Amino acid sequence: MNISNYTLRVKGKTLLQNTNLHFSNGRISHILGKNGVGKSQLAKDFLLNNSGRIGKDVSQNISLISSSSNIPNDVSKDFLINFLNDKFDSNLISRIAVLLNLENIDGKVLIKNLSDGQKQKLKLLSFLLEDKKIIVLDEITNALDKKTVMEIHRFLNEYIHENPEKLL
Repeated sequence: MNISNYTLRVKGKTLLQNTNLHFSNGRISHILGKNGVGKSQLAKDFLLNNSGRIGKDVSQNISLISSSSNIPNDVSKDFLINFLNDKFDSNLISRIAVLLNLENIDGKVLIKNLSDGQKQKLKLLSFLLEDKKIIVLDEITNALDKKTVMEIHRFLNEYIHENPEKLL
């Protein structure tokens, strides 16, 4: 995916100007920058197209998973997975659940009582089932311990390897 001469302005402040962006299928791309420079705004623009520079083919084929994305807190993992099984391909759910090591999460505990890492894994499962071509992850490892961060990184590498048509 290429976006040429991209400019992003938020509240009158120019965050990016005439920038060329390139993302490759089957690869994990990273956008690095200091806090407050607009990385999250860029992620939101991919979905909402406030800049007017993101094509419908992008904005309609994107899942944005961020630290502020939510899944229901008042249900258990088992309830969530049963609900998802009614809506999505159960084989896909099982494959993602194995990659995320979800069997280590107590299925009866309400999501609101799980650790942040466990919640992030269930969030990944829920949003990846949308099966969009472009997946934007915005600060999904914030406030997680090193072990969980490593598990999520391992999962993402395996996921993109199994889904080389995706942009991540």
